[in-house]
Amino acid sequence: MGCGWELAILVAGAFLIRYSLFAFRGDYLDWDETLYLLLARNLLAGDGLSLNGLPHIALSPGVPIFTGFVAKLSGMSLLAANRLLSAAAGAALVVPAWYLFRIAAGQHVARLAALLLVGWTALIDVGPRFGPMWAHFYAGSEPLYLTALFGAFALGELSLRRGGIIRFASLAGAGAVLAVAYLARPEAVVIGGLYAVFRGRELLRDGRVKEMLVGVGIALATFLVVVAPHLFHLRQLTGTWMLSGNLGPTASTADLYQELVRDDSKIPPYLQAWWALDRDHERMVNPYWGVGPTAPWRQRLEDYQAALGAVWTSQPTGVESLLDRAGAYLLALWTLGLPLFLPFALVGLWPEGSPGRRFPPFVLAAFVGSLLISWQVYALPRFFLVLVPPLALWAGLGVVRVARWSWVQPLREPERVMVFVLLATGLGLAAVRGLSDAAIAARERGRSDRRAAERLSEAIETETALMSWHPRLAYWGGWDWRVLPVASLDAVVHYAAHRDVDGMFLARGSYSPLQLEADYVVILMAPELAAAYRELEVDAGPHRHPPARLVPIGTVAEFPTGLMMLRAPDPEDE
Repeated sequence: MGCGWELAILVAGAFLIRYSLFAFRGDYLDWDETLYLLLARNLLAGDGLSLNGLPHIALSPGVPIFTGFVAKLSGMSLLAANRLLSAAAGAALVVPAWYLFRIAAGQHVARLAALLLVGWTALIDVGPRFGPMWAHFYAGSEPLYLTALFGAFALGELSLRRGGIIRFASLAGAGAVLAVAYLARPEAVVIGGLYAVFRGRELLRDGRVKEMLVGVGIALATFLVVVAPHLFHLRQLTGTWMLSGNLGPTASTADLYQELVRDDSKIPPYLQAWWALDRDHERMVNPYWGVGPTAPWRQRLEDYQAALGAVWTSQPTGVESLLDRAGAYLLALWTLGLPLFLPFALVGLWPEGSPGRRFPPFVLAAFVGSLLISWQVYALPRFFLVLVPPLALWAGLGVVRVARWSWVQPLREPERVMVFVLLATGLGLAAVRGLSDAAIAARERGRSDRRAAERLSEAIETETALMSWHPRLAYWGGWDWRVLPVASLDAVVHYAAHRDVDGMFLARGSYSPLQLEADYVVILMAPELAAAYRELEVDAGPHRHPPARLVPIGTVAEFPTGLMMLRAPDPEDE
């Protein structure tokens, strides 16, 4: 059987596995996953890349654009289109990885390593779960990002091995595909740049200076052509040139987030800072939630850093921060490889033969890039999924070496047996997690949220803007989502009035500014109250706004989760 058929079978198998595991998610939607869906919905509605009623620059536009395109082309819902896109992109990773593995270690190792990618647990562990983002490997952007990034590396290698039009097309394609990776996740620029450095160093050593300069020039020009609209969009909204609108807020919060991974007591200051209101209770401090005309982006970032400093008083020293990040990085490596794959990867990493087999440019770029990300931001395992293909290469080398050991040689086809045992175990772990009690509870919560949101959507207009803690309520209900600040109820009501928000949809079990006696509570803002709040003179006292008193106006009949409809009082009722 030729390589083409083997690749086709691997890709088809990888797609079926991933698409089946996505079915385990049911109605469950993760935070970032939902935000991408809302961005895609607003994009298709003609509102541009907007979220929370404002232009959005934190999350990258690649996934919303491709999700909207697939949905428009196929007639699918945005969620179905996004899951199809993720399954297809995740399966396609096998193709560039195979090519890179074959260049580094030969056809035999490439076949084994590519097969491991089909069932590598971290790549397919998409089952729903509650808990911190540390436990999540999928939030919407990872499959597209990985496949595009390694596709760019593969095209770069192809350009060095072909001449004529194929070489120039490969270079242009590498730049364009790297642009797709960047539009999915901005760190692609860092890792892609490192790949160019490590590959360029080898070309310089071989005296191929002209080839290196021409290659970099063509790839860079194509990359810039594709990403230019996004770069100008960021410039227009922030007044400064940047690669990502998310780096400032995320880097500012990095040490705190790294601490809360191991210390739950750090969660309250994180929530109070990330979801904070400004002093006048009229806008979100964090520029992550959108940029508007009220304050320049850089001023908003400084305000956010000040808000963070006000609630997080025990910031770590430089040494403590470094140790935190180093520990989190090692834990991320362990989480990505698990005891299942890491022993073989370590055997494959053991010095034997040419270092180029173990450390080709794409491997060096991935590891150095991951260290830079850990140092600048923080070490979440899903940020480091870029390390899985290098680990798979080493594991493939390790399987070949273990098969040569004297006590293994008498076994029949030991390499194939080991790979299929690893593959089956990896698939089993992902399936067990997808069917675990925690996953079932997460799916049940997703189903309950969907029923509540769809029931409410029958009673309100689709143009309604409602605040909620989790954005999936807005996705299922079809209304315009607004961020629910972490603040007192009177501050939240004032903010809602200032932002022309129609109300709040609160869910028990999530953050809420008031104690809930039902699973879901809707608070509707009366127009008269909104007008009254706008006319209030804000004094300098501790209570900037009058407290909000809620008046129930009835309960929706036959609602299984106990939805209650409430509204804020009309000032004339006072």
